Amino acid sequence: QPQQQQQQQQQQKQQQQQQQQQQPQKQQRQRQQQPQQQPQQQQQ
Repeated sequence: QPQQQQQQQQQQKQQQQQQQQQQPQKQQRQRQQQPQQQPQQQQQ
């Protein structure tokens, strides 16, 4: 499971960057969908 988290983190990071530039609304959507990755991303 740690592998999956890492993969998801990377994906979310990339998606967040794209979403921030394209649509900040989408970011909020993902944040609500995956609240677990939020704190992890902040740490990284």
